[in-house]
Amino acid sequence: MSTLSRAAIAFSVVLSIGFFCGCKGRRVPYEGAFSASSELMRVTSPNGRLDAVLVSYIYGPAAGSGADSNVYIVPKGAPVHIKAGREVFSADPMTGGQLVWKREHLLEIHYDIAEIHGFRNLWGLHEVENVGNSGERDYEVEIRLMPTSDSSALTPEGSFRNP
Repeated sequence: MSTLSRAAIAFSVVLSIGFFCGCKGRRVPYEGAFSASSELMRVTSPNGRLDAVLVSYIYGPAAGSGADSNVYIVPKGAPVHIKAGREVFSADPMTGGQLVWKREHLLEIHYDIAEIHGFRNLWGLHEVENVGNSGERDYEVEIRLMPTSDSSALTPEGSFRNP
């Protein structure tokens, strides 16, 4: 086999691996990574300081396309700045998404079907504002997941529920 043939095969393998890795698994949201995004819901906290925002991102070519649903917390009225790690929740697919502030420091994420690939249960104001070196003026929010049924991703038989 000639050197040119080996190089062509190696290039094809690398290109194929890159394509398949790019179409599967967790997609990290950041500006320019998606073909379309939209703010689906914005709910203000009981004290009026913060907004919880549900954003949907359409991504990928037709064969590997989908929609990520991400939740962000921002100061009231502030735009959502998409940056990896800023989301408190990320799922694909997700149906029936609702954001509910139960009290000033507690946000619930309600959903019907969700394949969750990112979640954290605590958020701090220091993530979007300078709260000082020691964080003495920091403001924390707990996030809870609230599926609307006892089977959000899989059926009782173990197969995936379809949105």
